[in-house]
Amino acid sequence: MYFHFEIQSAFKKIKMKTIATFIGVWFVASLANGFLSGICISIGDSGIFSNPLGAIFLACICSFLFSVPLVGVVWLTAVIAQSTGKSGHALFQVVLAAAFIAGLVGALFFTNTLGNEFKEANYVAGLCIIISATGAVLVFRKRLINED
Repeated sequence: MYFHFEIQSAFKKIKMKTIATFIGVWFVASLANGFLSGICISIGDSGIFSNPLGAIFLACICSFLFSVPLVGVVWLTAVIAQSTGKSGHALFQVVLAAAFIAGLVGALFFTNTLGNEFKEANYVAGLCIIISATGAVLVFRKRLINED
């Protein structure tokens, strides 16, 4: 019961800055993943995805759609970390670790489901998911460290 009240008070303390930061992280990660994965798929797969522009466009759309739950988990992790008193560099480290784990989970999901369609580019596109998730958090490093 005590934990339930802590989470409620944490949600009340959330500022628009935190929400805007994670919308930015989601946007940057999705664009970076779409661009990197689209290039890897168009180079590594000689099938119907050999058109680079089409592959990048499709990868961006899929990245925006399928990354929403993972970004939500990272955001919830940040909110819980803030409610336990983490701020500054400690909060950034928690968010970076959560983004890496979420990227890893997303890459495993991709390689075992949708990635089966991309033969040679399967694992490279999975690596792009991890790189874009952690890279997006690094782009917002200063903003995350300065979160209250």
